[in-house]
Amino acid sequence: MDEKKLIEALSLVHGTRAFEADAEIVSLGQVQIAVSTDSFSAREDFLDGLAPEAAGRVMAYGAISDLLACGAEPEVLVQSWIVDEAHDEEFYSRVASGIEQVAAHYGAKVAGGDIGTAQEWSWTATVFASCPAPIRRIASRREAFDLYATGPLGAANAAVFLGRPLPEPPLRECVPSEALFATDTSGGFFDALENFRRVNPGMRLEVDALAAIAPEIARALPSGVEPGWALVGGVGEYELVFAVPSGLKVEGAIKIGHGGFSDGEECDFRISCGDRTLRMVAPPPDYRTIPQASRLAATAAYWDGMMGAISRK
Repeated sequence: MDEKKLIEALSLVHGTRAFEADAEIVSLGQVQIAVSTDSFSAREDFLDGLAPEAAGRVMAYGAISDLLACGAEPEVLVQSWIVDEAHDEEFYSRVASGIEQVAAHYGAKVAGGDIGTAQEWSWTATVFASCPAPIRRIASRREAFDLYATGPLGAANAAVFLGRPLPEPPLRECVPSEALFATDTSGGFFDALENFRRVNPGMRLEVDALAAIAPEIARALPSGVEPGWALVGGVGEYELVFAVPSGLKVEGAIKIGHGGFSDGEECDFRISCGDRTLRMVAPPPDYRTIPQASRLAATAAYWDGMMGAISRK
């Protein structure tokens, strides 16, 4: 099933606005609460090869990053476990230890939840935080902006390309209060760009791919694999991508682009990579719907399609 269409259908039923922000913003009287639910499994989230504690840290931060992208730090995490018979109590205790380490870093309390059984284990978290000034994917003001990332991008995709364990994401603080819009890279960088593209008509954006990519990636990738491909793939690395008013400096983050808005409806997202410029005209491939053996080819086809798009303009 098409996930985008399902989300839109459910949002229509429940009266919410699909894709507006990384977390749902709920008003309870005079208080605004950011709420997000996320599920993880070893197979879907590339956790195989990680120590149990590391898997717990990746999952917990993956759930929490949705709130950080809204400008809030988590206060409560409610969890639900689906356990299998292939792992014992010690394994799950070690995973839980990693989860607790991340929650404690942000001062969040881990509350009880539910436990079920299945052939494969999985973990679901719902995180809550008070959020008086939420930051959304929709720009709060349509003005010229600079685009930042909380860290270099692409290492998670490169690890999957090379058959290596997923790197643990650094624990970031929430996006600055000056941010005009923001999202995380839980589905990769190009998925983050698609988050902005689908809710901001007329947005113009120019991204410097070489500024965004982690510098060690180009040295690690095999022959024939372009560094830019590591931005396309859909492996979660959970860096935050956000925009601030043009000229505003953000310490500790990487400036990766700039942009603004036009009066029309069409977005114009361009990605420079060395001496080439590409144009984003379609959503990136969803790795969850592509067999592992075909992901690299799908990434290459998408990258080549963007080059064709700019040559036709």
